[in-house]
Amino acid sequence: MKKIILLYALSLMMLHLVAQTKTVSIEGIVKDTTVKSIEITHVVDDKLSKWEHMKLNVVNGAFSTSIQIPFPTEIDIAYRNKVYGKNFIYSDAKIVIDTAGEPQITGSPIQDEYENEFLPFFESNDQVYDSSKSFHNRNYQKYGNDLPKLIQDSATLLREKYYYQRAELLEEYIKLHPNSYVALWDIYFFASFTTTHQYFDFEKLFSSFSKQMQQQPFMNAIKEKIKESHKMQVGQIFPKDFFKGYEQMQTKIKQNRQYYLIDFWYSHCGPCVARFPKLKEIYTQFHGKGFDIVSISVDRQKDKKDYAAAIKKNKLTWNHVWDKDGVTAEKFNINIFPTYILLDKNDRIINYNIEANQLEAFLKENL
Repeated sequence: MKKIILLYALSLMMLHLVAQTKTVSIEGIVKDTTVKSIEITHVVDDKLSKWEHMKLNVVNGAFSTSIQIPFPTEIDIAYRNKVYGKNFIYSDAKIVIDTAGEPQITGSPIQDEYENEFLPFFESNDQVYDSSKSFHNRNYQKYGNDLPKLIQDSATLLREKYYYQRAELLEEYIKLHPNSYVALWDIYFFASFTTTHQYFDFEKLFSSFSKQMQQQPFMNAIKEKIKESHKMQVGQIFPKDFFKGYEQMQTKIKQNRQYYLIDFWYSHCGPCVARFPKLKEIYTQFHGKGFDIVSISVDRQKDKKDYAAAIKKNKLTWNHVWDKDGVTAEKFNINIFPTYILLDKNDRIINYNIEANQLEAFLKENL
């Protein structure tokens, strides 16, 4: 009995500790001599309202830093124009970047849970995701964005199988690991994409955690994120927050157009730039018939010049809004770029995440 009480007290103490901001030291070794710097991104506060991006120089094949984090957290490590996620820390840790793979983390119990328990548990589900991704890539190479309906339907079925299975497995995993921050970060990932919400019963998942975990600020922050993202569902009025300082622009569009497209992008987004020619084609074809475009950039303040240069270089003659540092986009779960949202003249969302070919077909039928 004493042993049970002691374990319970220890569990409470650990949950109390993880609610406190902690300074963590990170040492890194880079075996690839061509990597001269890396960037680390991590959450700063327990409300998920502030993130820090740190650029670290690699000197003699090594780097070191210390960061403050509010709870066991996932950090992104970027180098060579690639971003590597699923790096979990809440203790002093060592990162090894080899020449052939993702960063390897040692000294982190939460990373050990991810690699030794979480990944094996979701192996079959990850295989479904890989199949779905391969299917999409094969057909994208063959058809581009104009996928035949049969192919689109098959891709949708594969995608739905992955999401529904993920939701079921997450509930099982949480019941086995009711204090798991790895599982909570996985929920955060799916909660960050509005289009995935239909597959997850988030309240049911939250209720599977221990009572102590349910009181953690991190969980409340995710719940708030989900609440805000509901405002971006089809049929809802597009949030006015995006047009603060641009109200006259929005009023003019609504007075003169039947429909307008919201295009979320940023200057260094390759897929965003690659799709501009098709958007320009659609804009030229339908602008005079009652269609408009508003591109909302999430460029950081430090990329202001690049933002302006990208508009000029790509000859984007439509309307532009700058959501500096993507603050509003983050609030409403805009995390994939580009994201296209079609609105009517009353700002009602008609289609969330519409593809260019779908947009063109819609405008042909309705204008």
